[in-house]
Amino acid sequence: MKRTIRVSLGDEPRLIGTVRYAQEGAREGAAFEYDNAWFAAPDRFAIDPALRLVAGVQFHRKTPDGSAFHAAIADTEPDGWGRRVILRDHAKRRQDARRAGVKVETRPLNALDFLLAVDDFSRVGALRFQDEDGIFQRTPEDGKRTAPPLIELALLLAATRAVETNSETAADLAYLRGRATSLGGLRPKCTVIDQQGRLSVGKFPSVRHAQPLGNHGYRQVTLAARHGEISAELGQGSPNLGRQHVEDSGSHRMARI
Repeated sequence: MKRTIRVSLGDEPRLIGTVRYAQEGAREGAAFEYDNAWFAAPDRFAIDPALRLVAGVQFHRKTPDGSAFHAAIADTEPDGWGRRVILRDHAKRRQDARRAGVKVETRPLNALDFLLAVDDFSRVGALRFQDEDGIFQRTPEDGKRTAPPLIELALLLAATRAVETNSETAADLAYLRGRATSLGGLRPKCTVIDQQGRLSVGKFPSVRHAQPLGNHGYRQVTLAARHGEISAELGQGSPNLGRQHVEDSGSHRMARI
C-alpha cells in the first residue's frame, strides 16, 4: 500500500511538502520532502529538527514503540483515547456494513488511517494534511459539524462513558467521530466550542477513577496561566468536569518546534 499526502501550514494553507507513506505487511514507513516553493521561500523553516531544510526525500522507518512518521507529524496523531474511539468506530461501521450485505475491507487500520482520522479543525498544531483528492483530513461529512458547542458537554460525557463501559451505540461513535484529539493521554476528552466561539478542551472523568483527575489538569493550567507561561481561560462544568481554553494568537493553528 502506498499513499501520497500533501502537508500544508495554517488557516490559509501554504504547501510545505509531501509525505509518502508505504506499508508492506506489518512494516510501515514514511518519507517527507519539502516542496520547492517552500524550500525557496524567505520565511521558510524546518518543521522538525530531524527534517533539515534540504532538497530531496528524507526517510523515516517506524520503530517497534514509535511512529511511522517524523516527530512533527507524529505529534498530530490521535492520543490513546482518540485511537480507542477510532478503533471502536471502525469496528462498528464494518459490522454494520456486513449486516447490510456490503463488502468491507478486512485489513486492520494502519498508522496513516489514524493520522488522517483526526479532525482537521481541531488537530493540534498548524500542520494540515490533504489526501490525493485535495481534501483536508479529516473533514466532517456533509451536514455534520466539527467540534460541538459547549452546551452539548453532557451529551459528549454520556457518549464517552458508553465507550469506556463498552456499551456504546453507533450513534455514540458517530457523535464522537473526528472529535478524538491528539492532545495526549488515555483519559476521555474532546474539543468543543465555547460561548465566544473559541476552540476549547473538554476533559471528562473516567469510570476507572474514584477521584476527579480532570481537576488536576485544570489546576495545572491555572498555575501556568498565573505564572505567565500561557494565556488561558478556564471553566468547570461540574466538580468532575473541566474546560480549558488556551490561546496565544488570533489563530488556533499554531506552529511550535
